[in-house]
Amino acid sequence: MTTPAAIQPLLILLDSAEKARDEAVAQMESARRAYEGARAQAQSLSDWRREYQERWKLQFSQSGGMEILRCYQDFSARLGDAMSEQDRRVDQTRLFFDQCRVQLIERERKVAAVEQLIDRRQLEMMRRQQKQEQKATDEQAMRAVRSVSNPFMGGGHLAGPSH
Repeated sequence: MTTPAAIQPLLILLDSAEKARDEAVAQMESARRAYEGARAQAQSLSDWRREYQERWKLQFSQSGGMEILRCYQDFSARLGDAMSEQDRRVDQTRLFFDQCRVQLIERERKVAAVEQLIDRRQLEMMRRQQKQEQKATDEQAMRAVRSVSNPFMGGGHLAGPSH
């Protein structure tokens, strides 16, 4: 079946919209993985800090000099900075993931709108074709009726005495 010329540009637009949507799906998937990875890293840092603090509490209860305390505090501060930086990374990846999701929704809507437009055009073309076929059938029926009822058209018979 050949595609009517009226729909061909819409099919090209649909193909383009579907490609854009597929790219948005891939980008959102990538953003989701980055977000989940950042969250997992943040959780690992948090877990590690908790374990580190528990381990040092035990160490301090056994013996705790000032030098050890300063090392602990310095390392805890750097770990806190790393956790803050990771929290910012989690926020950034979540924001990007949300933006990708919005973009995907917009692209899915565009695909749906183009598909709907194609469906409407095809329905219009089908209705027009049916109308034309009905008109041709009606005209053919009218010609048939005229030829039967009009004796001068060659197909009718006159009622009356035969010679």
